[in-house]
Amino acid sequence: MTDQNQTELDDLLGQTAQIKPTVPSDLMARVLIDAAQVQPRNIAPSQQTLWGAVLDMIGGWPAIGGIAMAGVAGLWIGVAPPVGLENMATTVLGSTQTVDLFGGDMLGSFSDGVDG
Repeated sequence: MTDQNQTELDDLLGQTAQIKPTVPSDLMARVLIDAAQVQPRNIAPSQQTLWGAVLDMIGGWPAIGGIAMAGVAGLWIGVAPPVGLENMATTVLGSTQTVDLFGGDMLGSFSDGVDG
């Protein structure tokens, strides 16, 4: 863009900025009435419970559902990891670690009481 084009564009935009649009007063009144009807009604902070405030901060029930689903997925992946995850972890970290959550003889004690 040349300097002459830039100057002409600046002049045109300056002239356009000087134009004040006029809105009919009955249209503005109807718009304000509609806006007042759709505005949310807020509960006074003193009337809101602690659980309600926490729920609002998090984002409501959809957010709670997402948090619960992420927790379940994390627990599932932690207890029964996919086969590829262990190989990837070995590649990235360079070594494997095995953790026995129940102790050596703990699993054996469960099979003693089984009929069969």
